Amino acid sequence: MIFEIRNAGNGLILKVIDNENKDNVEEEIVYQEKYDDEVECFADFLRYLEEQYGPSTSRYSEKRIYIQTIPR
Repeated sequence: MIFEIRNAGNGLILKVIDNENKDNVEEEIVYQEKYDDEVECFADFLRYLEEQYGPSTSRYSEKRIYIQTIPR
């Protein structure tokens, strides 16, 4: 898989190319910055990426990726 990130006017676009598939399937995922809660929006974007493209884990896995926002 190839991941390509490019800036957009109010966020970014992630292009995912599955070069292991014969059809070279491409997918574009958009992250749009929202000024009311920009941090939580980006965390949701990362969670989506982890769910779709991250390693398969369960709550019993030795290592897991966990994305959260923490107030200071």
